[in-house]
Amino acid sequence: MFRCAPHRRPAFPASAVLAAILTALVALAAGAATDGDLRLGDYHADNPLIASPSATGGSLAAFANPAAWGANDRTEAAFWWTDREGESNGLDDWGFSWGRRLGLAVRHRTYADLPDAPHATDWQLGATMGSRRAVLGAAWRWSGGESAAVPRERAVSLGFIHRPGRHLSWGIAGTQSVESKAARMVCDIGLRPFRTPWATIYGDYSLRRGQHLADGLWGLGAELRPVGGLRCGVKMQEDPDGDGPRFIVQAGIALPRLGLRSAAAYDDDGELLATTHALRTGSPEAELHPGELPRLPGFHPPARPGRILSLDLQRRRLTHRTHRWFDGGRIAWLPLARALDEAARRPDVGGVALNLSGFSARPSLAWELRRSLAGLQAAGKKVFVHADDLDLLGLWVASVADRLILDPQAFVTIPGLDAGRTYLKDMLAKLGVGFEAFQYFPHKTAVEILARDEMSEADREQRGRMIDVVYETVRADVCRARGLEFAAFDAAVDDEVMMPAARAVELGLIDGVGRWNDLMMLVEREHGRAAEAWDVAPPRIPAADRWGEPPEIAVVYAVGSCAMDKGIKARETARLLRGLMRDPDVWAVVLRVDSPGGDPMASDLVAEAVRDLRSAGYPVVISQGDVAASGGYWLSMDGSRVLTTPVTVTGSIGVISGWAWDRGLGDRLGVRADGVSRGAHADLFRRVRLPLLGLSLPARGLDAHEREMVRERILGMYDRFVAAVAAGRELDEARVRELGGGRVWMGPDAIAGGLCDAEGGLLDAVAAARELVGIGPREDVRIAEYPPRKLFALPKLPFRLPGAFAAGAGPDEPDEPSPETSFLLRIAERPGAPLLMLPPGILPAGWADDGAR
Repeated sequence: MFRCAPHRRPAFPASAVLAAILTALVALAAGAATDGDLRLGDYHADNPLIASPSATGGSLAAFANPAAWGANDRTEAAFWWTDREGESNGLDDWGFSWGRRLGLAVRHRTYADLPDAPHATDWQLGATMGSRRAVLGAAWRWSGGESAAVPRERAVSLGFIHRPGRHLSWGIAGTQSVESKAARMVCDIGLRPFRTPWATIYGDYSLRRGQHLADGLWGLGAELRPVGGLRCGVKMQEDPDGDGPRFIVQAGIALPRLGLRSAAAYDDDGELLATTHALRTGSPEAELHPGELPRLPGFHPPARPGRILSLDLQRRRLTHRTHRWFDGGRIAWLPLARALDEAARRPDVGGVALNLSGFSARPSLAWELRRSLAGLQAAGKKVFVHADDLDLLGLWVASVADRLILDPQAFVTIPGLDAGRTYLKDMLAKLGVGFEAFQYFPHKTAVEILARDEMSEADREQRGRMIDVVYETVRADVCRARGLEFAAFDAAVDDEVMMPAARAVELGLIDGVGRWNDLMMLVEREHGRAAEAWDVAPPRIPAADRWGEPPEIAVVYAVGSCAMDKGIKARETARLLRGLMRDPDVWAVVLRVDSPGGDPMASDLVAEAVRDLRSAGYPVVISQGDVAASGGYWLSMDGSRVLTTPVTVTGSIGVISGWAWDRGLGDRLGVRADGVSRGAHADLFRRVRLPLLGLSLPARGLDAHEREMVRERILGMYDRFVAAVAAGRELDEARVRELGGGRVWMGPDAIAGGLCDAEGGLLDAVAAARELVGIGPREDVRIAEYPPRKLFALPKLPFRLPGAFAAGAGPDEPDEPSPETSFLLRIAERPGAPLLMLPPGILPAGWADDGAR
């Protein structure tokens, strides 16, 4: 069901400017009569190819309405010529138009019906601005070759085209001479009763200055497009000479890179008046691919093998976002995912060849990439992969290939998975830092690295389950793809650990050894031609085939720790989410959550914006990345749907806190805090500042009363967390408490418990958003990512200033200190404050990421 959002702002906000333009154009109809046909050129009535300037004209209609250039969504060039019966041939009557945002048009006409057959060459240079919904165009017009018989005057032309929705397009344009009072106005309207280009009904009307409204020229017509790229139509138009109506028959075909259109004009007696032909490139309408042409019965052309596309991911990291410039070491997932999805649909693509040497990825994105490659295979495509050294994660991704080739000198290193922790209790005691943990839920174990010297049983239990799920997911996928038994995979992990490529071939983990050029030669042998460079883009529905702006699905990234101005940047993200409600083109939102939690205020600020969006009628689909737990789950719980992956860490519904204080460190360094205070607890947050270390600590520990206040804050926030999850996920609070207590869940377990809805990645979340607002899978939609990508990354210093780690960019940066140190600093910055934090180092070793936002 389509969503109704009456609160949206008007589609074209500059109403005052629009009203002024329309008033000026209508005013052209007043004043003294002049010979506007010759002085300005009657291009609209004179060119039978211009069925309707706003609805079907494109670049061909730029002389009639300069906004027609901008109504296209890519640069179009058109060349046309006219054969007039008994007057001239095409070489004497021709035109050319090129442009989009900037445009240039020229028209040459020989008037064979006048004495001495004079001619005129008209030029127009213009510019447009606007969107697919509303376009303004302005142009300067001048002529050459004019004579007394065919006078021409310099003029300005102003046009407007408005396409408020898929069913309606209308336009108005006026041309005013700068040398006389000559002026002309053209207006037209197009209707699509089925909201598709299959059928278009249109009408137009033109009027010279000084004419009465009843004396203008009118036209009515219809156009059919039974197949994308094929068009035919008829039009009845009043004859400029007043000899009765003319009838125009049109037909056209748009092929890739080239289109052809023809129109024949007849008088009311059926006599042919003129025939016009046009060649076009960059057509504003759908193109007809040769494979889509109807075939004759019994005719079966020889099958041509689909081309293999080469995708070089060598030494690149797959991540959420990249900078626009100078970021060749990374590749953003969403554009790549959409390209792979389109490659699976394209009949001219037979498969892909990937160079994964030195490639790396976050676990959740690795799962999504592998899933997309498997989708290619399910569509009948081939997947070829080359790599050098592979670890377990790399083998997981690469194993999907139909042919997996490893460098002859490479190694496959699969020791298994480990999720260990570093405990700092004794180190803090030796340094003179006191620490008190406020841990009321056994599985909420983040503070244990500062309060214990070994892993607790509860933490060992949940981490063991994590390792089991990830290992079993990887093992099942690799064994299914490589045709191995689980026992054979386990034996390779336990007995081989590090194996050269040749040994990996013997074990069946890979298919052969060779380098990238060897794989390319293999592709050429098996498919008859070498792999081609990657050139697949997501599908585009041209502006002429879908009037108005397509609906937008906004993909918003909340990546990093939950903080107000770092990590997920809660203030900015909440403001951005609410701002989407003021955008008339946004229909639904996908929120990508990849966060281990942090500040409850930051988490709730974004969650409140999610609730506001849903209250306003916008579906919000949550796509969880590597980790969406604790505060990261707080961000997720109010989604219309919550999608997770098998390797996502989620849940951890619980609250913790801690108090680190100076228990002798200051004395050892010769630093002491002192002061005066009023109030029983005024010195609670007095700090000992250690400037050379960029660190400060409370000067004392807590007394019994203060300790009880912290306890009440934590338990009160936990109750609110449980209630919020119960409301967002429509679960009983008792059930949420069973799933809570700080327990970490992997994706499949979270789905089984009702914390998440289904397994899926970012593209699945987009598909779910389309479904929730009733957008079909092949309908045009714009996917916009927020916040806007940064232009480039600032260069990093080759050294670290003293204390700089305390004010770094946050745990999403690769040069961040260890997770344990980061957590200690967070506790020191906000002692006693409730935290929605995941235990540091929760992911298996080596699976951290830079978390590009």
